[in-house]
Amino acid sequence: MAANVDDDLVMMDADQGVYFSLNPVGAAIWALLETPKTYDDLISGLLSQYEVTRETCEQDVQPFLSELVDNGLVMLGG
Repeated sequence: MAANVDDDLVMMDADQGVYFSLNPVGAAIWALLETPKTYDDLISGLLSQYEVTRETCEQDVQPFLSELVDNGLVMLGG
């Protein structure tokens, strides 16, 4: 379950009873992940939306993706 609140995206994991709040960049990542994609496709999508170097983008996205995986919100393909 997810809803936009101001500029943030608030999600609830009903199974765990936990809320997650994503800032606008986190919400953009979440939107890009609505369809399965590779890590490179995700980074490319973000680079097309934001003026940031690839290195900075990857440094910011890696821990965020890890947190999503750790909380069971996304799954890595193999």
